[in-house]
Amino acid sequence: MFKSNRIGTKSEIEKLDLHTRVNMEAQITDARSEVVDFEQFKQIETDLIRYAASCPWRQYLFGFLGPMQGKVVLDIACGYSMTPVIFALAGATVYAVDVAPKTIATVQRFAEHKGVGDQVHLHVGPAEDLPFENEKFDLIFGGAALHHLQLDRAGPELFRVLKLGGRGAFQDPLGHNPLLELARDYIPYKNKHPIKGTDRPMHVEDVVRFGQYFTTFTYRGFDFVTMLAKIMHLKPNSSLRKLFYAADNSLFDRVSYLQRYARFIVTCVTR
Repeated sequence: MFKSNRIGTKSEIEKLDLHTRVNMEAQITDARSEVVDFEQFKQIETDLIRYAASCPWRQYLFGFLGPMQGKVVLDIACGYSMTPVIFALAGATVYAVDVAPKTIATVQRFAEHKGVGDQVHLHVGPAEDLPFENEKFDLIFGGAALHHLQLDRAGPELFRVLKLGGRGAFQDPLGHNPLLELARDYIPYKNKHPIKGTDRPMHVEDVVRFGQYFTTFTYRGFDFVTMLAKIMHLKPNSSLRKLFYAADNSLFDRVSYLQRYARFIVTCVTR
């Protein structure tokens, strides 16, 4: 039988206190970033327009956030995705937080390598307890972030630091689809993380609970039929993959309930 890659069950993770969650996730994230050669980071697409255009959920999310030139941006649970550097290169002043100190150091190194070290300000700590003043940020971004957080603490804290009229957008895995959850937890596949800690894919009810801390919120599912593209190892710009994207849009527009069985969800909020 296949063995789960989870340290604990989702219900056990939900009961952990913030300190334990932070320590657990810091160790896991730092261990992942340490095995990535810095030369691999140099291959990351750092042009925001091309980065955003690479898949539908990014097009949707960054279309909502809008231009970053001249904006003050908060990137929560940034990990080693290097999005803080991408945003800085697009003209933003970026503050990025993550619980993993070695990972944050890698982001700093990459920012300096790209010449934007003075635009990227890094902090080691959880998104549930931010060291920033009220209404500091024009925009908040979270890539695969919310499903690691205690939402009832993170929601009010992110609302607090977002400016009046500011926007936030977050992409996370969805957890309603039992077959998808089975694959995530038990079935080996390429680039699968060997260990999961505080990872707990979102339910729509979680999104609604989080969104209600803000003035407005919306959400959209991504990758339902398009999950076949991953199984079939289709290239990003293949005609068949684009057909799958179109099928998802049509299905979700006609039967919105199906969004909960998608692979990802994008949550958009305003203050």
